[in-house]
Amino acid sequence: MATEEQNTGAMFEESIEEDRYLLFVLGHEIFGTPLLGVREVVEPLVPKPVPNTRPFFTGVINIRGEIVGVMDLRARFDHSTKSEPGQAMMVFETPSGTEGALVDRIESVAKISMKSIERQPNVKSSVPHEFLIGIAKEAGRLVTLIDLKKILEEQQVKI
Repeated sequence: MATEEQNTGAMFEESIEEDRYLLFVLGHEIFGTPLLGVREVVEPLVPKPVPNTRPFFTGVINIRGEIVGVMDLRARFDHSTKSEPGQAMMVFETPSGTEGALVDRIESVAKISMKSIERQPNVKSSVPHEFLIGIAKEAGRLVTLIDLKKILEEQQVKI
């Protein structure tokens, strides 16, 4: 019979070897971001525009009395910004306040093994390399893993 200490060690090893990612779709591409960074997922609301901001910053919304800045990831990553049914908004806590990221749809939550992530992929991407976690092989497909919380934290929205 395993002791409690042995069981705790086994759980810790498992968490080191794999992480959970929230998978989402932009256009025809699938992306993932660490699940622990996501506060919640909500249906998109119509944002109030804010003057003199970047084109990908669509404005602010009110979520349960809290003002949340909204970035359209489709525009940020040079995808079509045509509205489609099923869109979702991921909400993150950042040092500068609560931020939302609009995506085409949420795919799933996936456990991705550290071994299946190519950390230094030789690719040119609309995602700056400092935000790119890597490319993962998950369920027979390639998923671009990004640190979306970090992108929102460091994003300059003013022109």
